[in-house]
Amino acid sequence: MFIILLYNIDMRKEVLLAILIGISFGLIITFGVYHSRNSISEAQKNQSQDLVKNQLEQNNNENNGQLAINSPDDELLTDNQQLIVSGTTGINNFVVIFVNNQETITHADDAGNFSVEVELDEGGNILIIQSIDEDGQSCQLERTVIVDNEFFNEEFLEASEGAEIN
Repeated sequence: MFIILLYNIDMRKEVLLAILIGISFGLIITFGVYHSRNSISEAQKNQSQDLVKNQLEQNNNENNGQLAINSPDDELLTDNQQLIVSGTTGINNFVVIFVNNQETITHADDAGNFSVEVELDEGGNILIIQSIDEDGQSCQLERTVIVDNEFFNEEFLEASEGAEIN
């Protein structure tokens, strides 16, 4: 009987030791998962802050008088291959407009306004508008314009006039 009692005490020690080892491993794994999630969250937070900072800098460049485009709007769909690019920039700044690898150069007037007519190709056109001041500082904006003569044909206009609104 005494031997059985000693055997049970030894078994209890082994079970208690196994439980303690299991809890230790569980805590170590939980700490590792917690630490890795915090690291990933910090990285995502830093990326978000960098993205917001870059967006604010871009907005400041657009809104601080360096360069603002009044026309055309981005992702404009038109049927006319002639387009007027207009906007405002610094007084007497040079304005360079690239349309499909062709450049047009003008300069802003005494109020900082500029307006240039450009020729577009059928399909997608990328306009890069760059303003350069006396010190060589530049600011650049981009617009996408799609020219599609078939989209605005008479059948489309007739179909849209005949459509009923529910």
